[in-house]
Amino acid sequence: MKIQCPCGAKYAIDVTPGMPPVQFVCQNCGQDLSPFINELIQQETGAAPSTPTPPPPGVSSLKIARSTATATSAASSSEVPPVPVCAKHHEPATEHCLVCRQAICPRCVQSFGRFCSSFCKGKAEHKNKVASDDAWQKLVGRIVAVVMVLAVLAVGAWIWYAWVGSVPHVALAVRFDEKSHSGSSYVTNDQVIFLHGGTLARYDLKTKKAVWSLELVTKQQVADVMKQEDDAEAKMQQEGIRGGSHELPSMREKNTRLALEGSLSLHVSGHNVWVGDEGGLTHYDWDTGRVLKQVTLKNSFGEFTEHNGEFISLETSGNGTPSITRIDMATGEERAETIPGLGAAATISQNGVGTRNGGGNGLPLTPYGDASKPLDPKKVADQAGNLTPQGRAALPAVVAGNLHQQKIFQELNDTPDAPKKKDAVPAETFVLAPDGDGYVQFGSKLLEQHFIERSAMKAPPKKSALDNGNLNATQTGDVANELLNDIQRNNGGGTVTEDQSRYQATVRKPGSDAAWTGEVIGSPRLFPLASVTVVAGGKSIVVLDKSNKKLWQADLQHTIPERDEESRHGDGPCVERDGVLYVFDEAVLTAFDLAGGDVRWRLPSVGIVGLFFDDQGMLYVNTTTGSLDDIRFSQQIDVNRSTQVVFQKIDPKTGKSQWTMNPRGLVSYVSGKFIYTFYSYDPGDEEDQMSDALSGLTKPPLTVVTRIDPKTGRVLWDHEESRATMDAKFSGSIIQLVLKKEVEVLRYWAP
Repeated sequence: MKIQCPCGAKYAIDVTPGMPPVQFVCQNCGQDLSPFINELIQQETGAAPSTPTPPPPGVSSLKIARSTATATSAASSSEVPPVPVCAKHHEPATEHCLVCRQAICPRCVQSFGRFCSSFCKGKAEHKNKVASDDAWQKLVGRIVAVVMVLAVLAVGAWIWYAWVGSVPHVALAVRFDEKSHSGSSYVTNDQVIFLHGGTLARYDLKTKKAVWSLELVTKQQVADVMKQEDDAEAKMQQEGIRGGSHELPSMREKNTRLALEGSLSLHVSGHNVWVGDEGGLTHYDWDTGRVLKQVTLKNSFGEFTEHNGEFISLETSGNGTPSITRIDMATGEERAETIPGLGAAATISQNGVGTRNGGGNGLPLTPYGDASKPLDPKKVADQAGNLTPQGRAALPAVVAGNLHQQKIFQELNDTPDAPKKKDAVPAETFVLAPDGDGYVQFGSKLLEQHFIERSAMKAPPKKSALDNGNLNATQTGDVANELLNDIQRNNGGGTVTEDQSRYQATVRKPGSDAAWTGEVIGSPRLFPLASVTVVAGGKSIVVLDKSNKKLWQADLQHTIPERDEESRHGDGPCVERDGVLYVFDEAVLTAFDLAGGDVRWRLPSVGIVGLFFDDQGMLYVNTTTGSLDDIRFSQQIDVNRSTQVVFQKIDPKTGKSQWTMNPRGLVSYVSGKFIYTFYSYDPGDEEDQMSDALSGLTKPPLTVVTRIDPKTGRVLWDHEESRATMDAKFSGSIIQLVLKKEVEVLRYWAP
């Protein structure tokens, strides 16, 4: 007899008549099948009970015939496979339990689903839960792993950005054999155009290779200039005039070359490259560097200004009639405009009359110099601040020794100096200033001359610092101050002259009858702005609209300072922005309502040199920690001066400071998220300091570029070069430095 257990195991049992009951347990699943098997044995032997016991679910039986008749009878009958029966409800089974595989009926399915009992159902649910927990743990593990990888990448990216990406690195460095003291550069679309001394070149920042390079100052040009000088000197000697150069040939050749290089200026607009010199302008092709056009300027010194993509040159014809020559930077096209009513002695200026630049001496660190010339207090303070401690200690002895030598050289000079005259005030001046796409004509006429001379130095100390006996290192500064201030008084530098003369100022558009004429006290200046024109006197301003109609005027507390037209340290002293006119004098920044002249706020600050605005309209001020004594005693020499540079962010609505910081240099660039300060110190070339007693006692050359966070004012990074820089330009995250023997372009990543 053969049977099959519900678990699928099959067995064969030999059946004999009269055999005793057997005990049968499935070796595969452990299920006890003894009752069912003993009943089958009884049926097989003819001793079956009246009520048969249902077989376990899924068990099928095959009868094995003991005789031929029985076998024939069994073979002749059609075999019908047994139907699985549910062991619990004794009904035909339709499914199998998903856990134990036991046959189950529809009633089981209705009660427990596809399970035979709640036990199997719970076991399945537990197994699914475990499987679900395992899957969840695997998912969590994967998420954690991804997060950790991302965190590592983020930390790595931050480290790269903090130490590499956000810090300037050299994107291009072009080195030269010869030193130069002039040059400039422009970067546009990964192309850099630079003028280093007499070399004009274009480089590709991606390939770091030269596209083209030209030598604008050659040895032959230097030789030609020297020959012209020699010819002129020979002619003077024939006429009995003594003069000429006593320089060594090598130094003379070097100085001639540097003078020719210094006369060159680079101007770039898009893909238009121009170089100006004393004779005119030259246009160079962007792709090849070949000369496209040369323009000769007919005025005295080849003077011109650049404005709105044009070069402007004021020239005078043979009959004395002034005219303007305008040269388009893109096409090189020239056109001349006659300016009626403009004086023959007129000039062109970016902001009214030209500024007066101080020409005082610095520290007498060499025996060569003009011992009779006044000193420049700011220049002296800057030089003293760059001395080493040893240099400061030796300063009194060096000043005294060099001053004595300068006086000896001056006495040995065969040609006596011509008597010095005070600068005379011109009776009438004419200025043509760019104003949008046109020009505004500005004239001033002296009505009544009135100058006030006042002392600008403190009284000498009653007791000399030299009378203190044994001097220590802390007293050498006082001794140097005493010596230098004596020089300042003896050379006529102890006083300042204030111009309180009456002037008549006139503003008109060339060729137009609409003009404004009025009086101002102090030398007048013109500031053409976007929607108004400002006429400034010594301590007053007059505001005109563009039709030259007077809107309002205002008095200031101090004199409006003189400043360089090409200052890189900001705009001013008159700046228009968002309906406000900002004006700074020597000690106060004032915000006027542009329409009516009402004062919105005032910010006391001594030494303001320029204003910047960012793309959010916030105001930034370059100023100092100076006091009113610095104005009152402006000619006082103080090598211990502690005045520092200050940079402030100001709310333009209220005039309140949002933050203040002390950078090493003045701010030179503000645009969006980029704020840069620039500082450069140049002690001079070693070959030029052979007789300098302080050689080796001054600090080494240094250039520092600092980036400042506009939100907080904190320093983001400092970039230092142990070399002096002749020119620096900024454009977003690109920094261009022109050094004596190198042109360098720095870049960094700024998200």
